[in-house]
Amino acid sequence: MQQLHYCLGLPRTGSTLIMNILNENPRIFTTGTCPMPYFIDACQKRSTEAAEFTALDKDVLNKSYINFLRQGMRGWFEAMTDKPIVFSKSRSWSEFLPHTIALDPNSKYLVILRDLRDIICSFESLSWKYPCVVYSDSKQPFYQFPIEKRMELYCTDISTLLGRALYTLPHVVEVAQKNPNSFFICKHEDFNERPRESFQKIYQWLGEEYFEHDLDNIPKPDYYEHDTVYNSLVSHKTRTKLEKLEPRWPKMMTEEQSEAVIYNNPWYYETFYPEFL
Repeated sequence: MQQLHYCLGLPRTGSTLIMNILNENPRIFTTGTCPMPYFIDACQKRSTEAAEFTALDKDVLNKSYINFLRQGMRGWFEAMTDKPIVFSKSRSWSEFLPHTIALDPNSKYLVILRDLRDIICSFESLSWKYPCVVYSDSKQPFYQFPIEKRMELYCTDISTLLGRALYTLPHVVEVAQKNPNSFFICKHEDFNERPRESFQKIYQWLGEEYFEHDLDNIPKPDYYEHDTVYNSLVSHKTRTKLEKLEPRWPKMMTEEQSEAVIYNNPWYYETFYPEFL
């Protein structure tokens, strides 16, 4: 492995599809939902709890800690692929940016976002498709809340997939502003309207020669991801042919509900979707 990059952002944004398309490139390997952040989380906790670690000189500990993670992650991915470029996909990477930047300042971060109204509509569709799945840690079943309450909880409950990612997004933006060449904000709507142009921009940002993808024959990922294990409102099944998607919210939300999502999330829309204000 020559270079490790990261894919993060919000759920239900098409990140799995984009990763599957990039994986067609013989130089790029993309993961499913990558477990590496959990390794870092475990190492961070133990290195601050065990006396044998904290007895070390602080600078020696930090240097060895970072190198341990660097070499371990390299070994993990090199056991999966011999491609020189790896994209690790996980929203949890937004919680470990000081780690990833220390591991390699040359790494880049593809941040995929979407209109919150469409993300909420996507979750709503999944909740009806998979009624056995429990969403949120609330004692009351999530689907029993009124739609207005569900729209609020999707974005504010940090125990949920969207709420947790939204909570860390301002931090991602802060780091991106300090490292503008390392971050690329890809909005689902732009990719949906102009997919080839979006990939051209991504390749230019990566400094990689453009690869002409076959968008009518999108390959399956190298490793199958078993969604049932998550017991959550997730679905990593993707289309084999790229087709333009129409926004869901105009048909699934009333005008008042649509305005409520924007009103309750002003920072997000001011930062990424000012045209909707």
